[in-house]
Amino acid sequence: MSSEPADPSKKRFMVFVYEIRQEIVWAEEFRGRYTKSVTMSDGTVRTIELTPMVRDGRPVVEFNDTGGRTYIGTVRVNTGTKVNGQLMVQVLDVDDRDAERGETR
Repeated sequence: MSSEPADPSKKRFMVFVYEIRQEIVWAEEFRGRYTKSVTMSDGTVRTIELTPMVRDGRPVVEFNDTGGRTYIGTVRVNTGTKVNGQLMVQVLDVDDRDAERGETR
């Protein structure tokens, strides 16, 4: 077994996007990169970009929210969550979840 992490850009992820007042995106599967513009309840538009990658030797998902950038970890936890003001983004690693269950798609 290799100690190198699998290439996250080849894995399947599911994204959930919530605003404190409303559910915006529920369970959209993606692979590679995910981009979505969402309208908040106050009328402002935010653009979310999610890019799976390896950073400092660990698989992460880069979270770019209208210019602000941070990282959501996926190591040993099949979900990562990031809250940015009124917006919460949750990412589920579908491939790891399926591997744990012994399922194949």
